[in-house]
Amino acid sequence: MDRRLLSIILASCLLAAGAASQARSAPQAEPSATATSTASAGDVSAAMVKYAAAIGGRTVMERIHTQVSVFTFPLLGRTMVVKTTTKTPCFFLQETQAQGGTGKITIGFDGKTAWTQGPDGTTTTLTGEKRAEVVSEAAGGNTSEVFPDRWPTQVTLKPDETHDGKTYVVLAIMPKDGLTHDILLDAHTYQPMVERSHESDVAVISIVNSFSKGPLGELQAQSVTTTRSDGFPQVTATLQTVRDNDAVDDAIFAPPLGKGGVTI
Repeated sequence: MDRRLLSIILASCLLAAGAASQARSAPQAEPSATATSTASAGDVSAAMVKYAAAIGGRTVMERIHTQVSVFTFPLLGRTMVVKTTTKTPCFFLQETQAQGGTGKITIGFDGKTAWTQGPDGTTTTLTGEKRAEVVSEAAGGNTSEVFPDRWPTQVTLKPDETHDGKTYVVLAIMPKDGLTHDILLDAHTYQPMVERSHESDVAVISIVNSFSKGPLGELQAQSVTTTRSDGFPQVTATLQTVRDNDAVDDAIFAPPLGKGGVTI
């Protein structure tokens, strides 16, 4: 899937955390569930075949070993820039800063350690749920729901849901050491339209407004609106650029040598 839905969630939450006092609560639309029978393993497999085809096809997705994307979104009068770099099997790096600014927030995962570095250079090792959030980003960033050999990931089929008269097929994605989140697929196209997760007691939902195609023809979310249930600003992020298979050194995903060395 286009995992940048959750990538944008993570960046938005970190940025919004510093401005929560200025934010106003935004309503969150939650699709209503409809009763269905328990899905069999065959049902899950069939859904995953259609899903993989909808995001570009297994052959195309398997050819993408690195990807660098840039999204922008407005926040409190500023334009924020989010650059996300992924590399198989499960490397992840995300850099967020105000356009034209110098300070940035960096989040990374090197396959073992999840970390973040603030604008002042302090590097923090993440544990517990904070690590799980980043692991989920890294796994999704490398399409582990389709390729679990990249990172162990379980997928189950939940009851269909309806929202505004549309029916969605619901996949529950459970990466090892990560957080479970749901992807709502258009019941006709099997494109991922909605992604939702829960971070502690906060619900987060991202809705795709439009799609585009990546360099190899893979499906990309062109515009995504993310809403949190705790009053942080709602943001709509727009894809600016995406590149596949750049040469990317593994070293950039490792925790940098910075001051602090905090663990949370």
